[in-house]
Amino acid sequence: MKLRTAILVLVCLVSAWYNAICFSDAGSMGLKHGLSSDFYILWSASKAIMQGVNPYGPEVTEQNQIVYFGATAKALGSKTEWRFPYPIYATFPLFPLAFLDFRTANEIVFWLFAALTALSVGWLRGKWDRTTVLYCALAFSTYPVIYALQGRQPTVLFFGLAIGAYALLRSGRLVWAGALAALSAGKPHVALAVLLPMLIWTLSRWHERKRFAISSAAFLLGLFITATIASPGWIPEWFATIPHYAQYVRGPLLTLFFGDKIGLAISVLVFLSLIAILWLHRESDLLFQMSGSVTILSLIIPYEPYNLVLLLIPAVWIEDNARRIAETGAVNQIALAAVRVALILSWVINVVGALLWHTSPMGRSIAWTLPGVMILPLLGSMVAMMLVQLFYPDRRLAAQVEI
Repeated sequence: MKLRTAILVLVCLVSAWYNAICFSDAGSMGLKHGLSSDFYILWSASKAIMQGVNPYGPEVTEQNQIVYFGATAKALGSKTEWRFPYPIYATFPLFPLAFLDFRTANEIVFWLFAALTALSVGWLRGKWDRTTVLYCALAFSTYPVIYALQGRQPTVLFFGLAIGAYALLRSGRLVWAGALAALSAGKPHVALAVLLPMLIWTLSRWHERKRFAISSAAFLLGLFITATIASPGWIPEWFATIPHYAQYVRGPLLTLFFGDKIGLAISVLVFLSLIAILWLHRESDLLFQMSGSVTILSLIIPYEPYNLVLLLIPAVWIEDNARRIAETGAVNQIALAAVRVALILSWVINVVGALLWHTSPMGRSIAWTLPGVMILPLLGSMVAMMLVQLFYPDRRLAAQVEI
């Protein structure tokens, strides 16, 4: 890595985190009057399970409301109930932290999630070199990653587990890959985006790869059984909380653009089309398939900044294949340029935002709006890039990497 590059990356990293800290101090982490850690809801559910209390029940729900809002939803006249929204087995990966006080557990989780993010970059590339270090630094300079880490958002945990499953697949450890894949299902819509191409990849050569699917199913069944022992009757209670989850997250991008009914119909069509496209590309490089899957499914899962951590997958694939993409025609060159411009602008905006916090009230107001400005262009440019690759593939780019 050249000295100039290292200095620029350091400036991006420092300014991004300084901007994020100023943003958070100004009250950006939602409208939470109390705590701004999304990990608390997992920790409190784990505590409840330890004490034999129903984590979906009103006692735990009211405690969540008091911690997050400073009072119960009823006292505030709010319809946002803040129920525990995950399946019981989502608590299992971090369950030991329930034995610690929350402040200590919360600090541990920050560094654990940061380590998982860095490991995910290396696992995606399958190598640890200077380029991987550069990618990690740039990843930690992006708003979705910073937002997720600041909020201790469980998306990072389940995303990291899914990428760990991919790394184990790459190394030929199909049974253990299935175990991590099952654990990553603690946040189903996040896991689905990563695991769907893995399952199609498995079906394409069933006799060689069936151990992954069988292992995933067996471990997932084990998680369901263990969860039922820990909290009997949890499945219908979890399904009952899903509609409430929509109260405090934004809807999918397609629904926001087209409305509930039309957006849902388009989402179903997109999902079915994605399955068909992945099947057509079943002999392609698995990371290429995952890149297409998470990019397209980002349109039909809740449109929240932390969920866009998923875009680390296509970002790594695009940059690792940038030279070959640039050699495959004008359309690919335009798509590549759009992705790079969106990424560069997102880092430049962090620098500008860090400076604006120390100017006039108008400057601070602009700085307040900047972090989310580049989310849509970044997602849009990556969707365009992956659509080009999926519908007009170049065999050199999508070539199968044997596992």
